[in-house]
Amino acid sequence: MEYGDPKSDAEILRSAIKGKTKDEDKIIKLVTGRNNEQRQKIKESYNTLYNSDLIKDLQHELSGHFQEVVVALFYLPVDYDCFQLRKAVKGLGTDEDALIEILAIRPPEVIQEIKNRYTEMFPGRTLLKDVEDDTSGNFKKILTSLIEAKRPSNSQPNLAECEKCAKLLQDATEQKKKDVDIFTQIFTEKSQSEFICIAQLYYRLTKKTILQVVEKEFSGDSKEALIGIIYAMLSPSEYFAKKVYKSIKGLGTDNNTLIRILVTRNEKDMPQIKQFYKQLFKKDMIEGIKDDTSGSYRKILIELATH
Repeated sequence: MEYGDPKSDAEILRSAIKGKTKDEDKIIKLVTGRNNEQRQKIKESYNTLYNSDLIKDLQHELSGHFQEVVVALFYLPVDYDCFQLRKAVKGLGTDEDALIEILAIRPPEVIQEIKNRYTEMFPGRTLLKDVEDDTSGNFKKILTSLIEAKRPSNSQPNLAECEKCAKLLQDATEQKKKDVDIFTQIFTEKSQSEFICIAQLYYRLTKKTILQVVEKEFSGDSKEALIGIIYAMLSPSEYFAKKVYKSIKGLGTDNNTLIRILVTRNEKDMPQIKQFYKQLFKKDMIEGIKDDTSGSYRKILIELATH
């Protein structure tokens, strides 16, 4: 489907979601054939043309996981992150995976934007307070430090400072009681280029990668958060390939994670994610998604993964 103007796209969408039978194939073709910026214009046109709220109409007219994907695609990326974070801490239980995935992977300037928008969307709440109230221990320390967004965007590494940090990490792992605070500080306050430099120097000192040490020396949610940060700095596409695999392997499907990754990475690094998936698991990611899903839900995920 060629890109139309927002008004005609809004009209196509309206006809597809209204009526006794929904034209889900037409919905899929339209929403996956547009980028987020274009979908925002369609949403504006729809709301004006029909004096209605597109998001609410989609929620009312569609159902199941298919509805979740379509609705997610019409949110601004920062708004979708805010909804996912609120969902992760709301009510009983915590979705630690969602917290790690968003807070560890998003760059500091995006975290700052998320914090501001979170309070706008959920008046009277702050992301920091909500996460503090719903987590504990070292995991809480790591997440709150990420939320404070102290990490520079990408300052040039100072070799002497990086050598000092690599030695601090070495000392922190050689103690009987591991010093998580040192890891938290370095992992959450250093820029990407600084972190890469520290990781290289650490390997020279210990002949072990930072990832190997974290996997061996830490446990639980703190370990997963630190691993998330390592991948964010060194290989985010590989991280998401592993997350997709984990969400569809074995019995059952982690639909929350699968939807979140395909929606948020669709315009960023989907080809690289598929490439890592193939390298790591000797399988095709799209075939894996096909085997684990069905119906229109399967169709829309395949379209997002194909782009």
